[in-house]
Amino acid sequence: MGRITWFPTGTDSVQSDNNRTEFVSGNKTLLAADTGKTFVVKRGTSIFSLPATAVGLVYTFAYQGDNGGGQIQISPVAADGIAAVGSAVVNKDLIMASATIKKGDFVTIASGFGATGVTAWFVTVQRGILTKEA
Repeated sequence: MGRITWFPTGTDSVQSDNNRTEFVSGNKTLLAADTGKTFVVKRGTSIFSLPATAVGLVYTFAYQGDNGGGQIQISPVAADGIAAVGSAVVNKDLIMASATIKKGDFVTIASGFGATGVTAWFVTVQRGILTKEA
């Protein structure tokens, strides 16, 4: 697995390992081979479709646009959930909403074993406000 280097450097910028950073506009379907990458959204809304969970997958999503100028949605496959914001609900997106998103916000998620022994997505670190799809 690739090494993730992610350093918040204040409210105006973030720094990541440039060899594993991809700037994204619009939607993107991720592959297991994308593990370790940081996906940076400069403006607008981007929806990231995750692959099925597998132990060891890690992705970081960051926002570099104007405050309130975009949105990041992280969408698991129908059988998976993301443990964050108080619960792990199956087939619900994790969202950094346009109403609250700020330049420099980010979230890292990883796939691993949960308390029940089931493989699931977990938020490992975040900066900014996360919500879940209703």
